Amino acid sequence: MSNNFNPLLSYSKRLQSILVKASRQKSPALFLYRTDARTLIFMLEALTRLFDKSFEEKIFKKWNKRFKKLEDVLGQIDYFVAFEKEFSSNKKISKKIIRPLNSEVKTLTKKFNSYLLNKKWLVDRLLSFDKKMLEYPLYYDHKFATQIKKNLEGEINKILSFCEKAGFSFTNLEDDVHELRRALRWISIYATALNGLIQLKKSTKKPKYNINYLTKDILNSPFNKLAAKPKGCSILEFDSNSFYALSFLIKELGRLKDKGLRTHALSQAIVTSEKLSPLQAKTKALKILGLEKNSETEILKAASDLMYTALIKDRVLQGLIVDQKSA
Repeated sequence: MSNNFNPLLSYSKRLQSILVKASRQKSPALFLYRTDARTLIFMLEALTRLFDKSFEEKIFKKWNKRFKKLEDVLGQIDYFVAFEKEFSSNKKISKKIIRPLNSEVKTLTKKFNSYLLNKKWLVDRLLSFDKKMLEYPLYYDHKFATQIKKNLEGEINKILSFCEKAGFSFTNLEDDVHELRRALRWISIYATALNGLIQLKKSTKKPKYNINYLTKDILNSPFNKLAAKPKGCSILEFDSNSFYALSFLIKELGRLKDKGLRTHALSQAIVTSEKLSPLQAKTKALKILGLEKNSETEILKAASDLMYTALIKDRVLQGLIVDQKSA
C-alpha cells in the first residue's frame, strides 16, 4: 500500500462513524438520509465498481452489490422526499395528492431500518469490509494507473457507442436519458472517489465549443475540486475543460430528467389518491405543472441535441484523459 494511502478505507471509516451515530437514532434510515451518508456510499460504490472492472476480484463485486443496495434505497427516499417538498409548495396541488408520497417515504424508511438492523450495518458490517480490504492491498503504481486508464477509456467508449446506437435520438426518459446520465456520472464520481489519483490538467488552448460548458456554477462547484496528489502514487490526468464539460452535461441531463420525472411522480400520486387512469392522471399532472402534452418528446429531443453537440461536434469525452504519470 503506497504510504498507507487507501481511499476505500478512508470513506469506510467516515461512513462507519455515521452508522454508529445512526444506531442511536429513532429512525437510522432518516438519519443517514439527512446526514448525506449517500455521498460516502456513492464513493465506496464507485471504487468497488471500478476496481471490480479493473482487477476482477470477487471481493469488489460482492461489496459493490452491498453498497449499491444502500445507495439505491437512499435514492428512492430522496426521490419521494424531494417531490413531496416541491409539490407541497405548489398551491395547485392538494394535500390529498401529496399524501401518497409521504406514505412511500414512511414505507421505505421502515423497510430500510429493518434491513440496516438485520444485516448488521449499524454494528460492525463495515469493520468486516475494512478487514477484507487490508487483506487485499492495492499498490497505486504505474501498473495500477494504466489499468484504471484502460477501464475509464472503456466506459467512455461505451457511452459513445450507446449514443451512436441510438442515433443521438433518444426515445425513453429512463432507458436513454437517465441511463446515459448514470454512465457519465460514474466517470465524474471516480475522479472524486480516487481521492487525488486523478488530477486536472489545465487546458493550454481555449476550446471553440458550441456550448458554453464553463459556466460560473460549474467552475465554482465544490464537486469539481479534486484532492491533491497523494505522495508516492502514480496518477492520471483529465483535461480540465473536458472535465468541466462533463460536469455540465451531468447537470443539464439531470435537469431534463427531473423535469420528466416530476410529471411521472405527480401522475402516480394522482392515480393513487384520485383513482384515475394513468392517462387521465398524466393529463391532469401536465395541466397542473403547466406543461404541454408533448413535453416529454421535447425533453428527449433536447437531451439528444445536447449529447450530439457535446460528443460529436465538441468531442468533450474523447479528450478527457490526457496524460499518465508515474510516481
